[in-house]
Amino acid sequence: MSITTGRKTKRISFNEIGTFLTNTIDDGELLAIGGLFKQGRPLALVREVIRQRLKALKIISSPGSGFDVDLLIAAGCVAETFLPAVTLETQMCPSFRRAVEAGTITAHCVDALSVVGGFLAAANGVPFQPVAAWKGSDVIKHNPLIKEITCPFTGEKLFATKAIRPKLALLHAQEADEFGNIRHLSTMTYADQLIARSADTVLVSVDRIVPSEDIISRPRETSIPCIYVDAVVEIPFGAHPTGSFPNYSIDEDHIDAYAACADAARKGAPDGDRDLQAYIKQHVIAPTDQESYLASVGGTIRMDELVAEAQAL
Repeated sequence: MSITTGRKTKRISFNEIGTFLTNTIDDGELLAIGGLFKQGRPLALVREVIRQRLKALKIISSPGSGFDVDLLIAAGCVAETFLPAVTLETQMCPSFRRAVEAGTITAHCVDALSVVGGFLAAANGVPFQPVAAWKGSDVIKHNPLIKEITCPFTGEKLFATKAIRPKLALLHAQEADEFGNIRHLSTMTYADQLIARSADTVLVSVDRIVPSEDIISRPRETSIPCIYVDAVVEIPFGAHPTGSFPNYSIDEDHIDAYAACADAARKGAPDGDRDLQAYIKQHVIAPTDQESYLASVGGTIRMDELVAEAQAL
């Protein structure tokens, strides 16, 4: 409860994330992750998913995912994916590729329109979203999210993507107040707003908590209002190694180092699996808080470099 307003705060501490996750999502359920490719991915929350040893998760995301999904797969948390793209942009995601090739996960063939349409349907409280754009394509042959329908008004043959309602959504933004009003400082919000409206429960990490008066003074800048947020947690550099523009840039060196390690494991290098598990232990399992995680990836010096890089853009 806020001392000044009497309203119930939605702010939780870093140490409460694990309990929040285990009280919210079970093994085998659908987890949604916000952000896009290497921007605004909630990596601090994803690492906590791994620490809680959640298993057999179904993963869905905004149309572009990458490092976070690969890390979850490397840690053995994933059974199925519904992802239009899984990539590190400059190279393939090694753990995702390895798992698909080995058949240890099921990677459903979905496109961006079916995923975004599914979020839109759930956000609007309807069972499906009609789509005409798939006419004449083979998208429907292998996509489990869509079916052919007949328009009740014209008799026209259309397609529909079913509503996607994740059990839990993990998002990252730059600012919020203690009541869960979220502010993306970048225009790159992607599908985060739809995901927040579609999920049963929404947990958002932010780089900083700001006074509620600041949110109220600039209401048009609120990208996700508090009615769609169940909990918010302040985690400086909570998207690292992805970026959180304009606060800090992408840590490409860290992502590349992980990818080299994971690719060596995929190719069966003598110490590949050992080194990959050592990465997970050093950067995911061992850190007990965000400060110790940041220390493991270069500390203040490296974070200052990423801040300066973002400011120079």
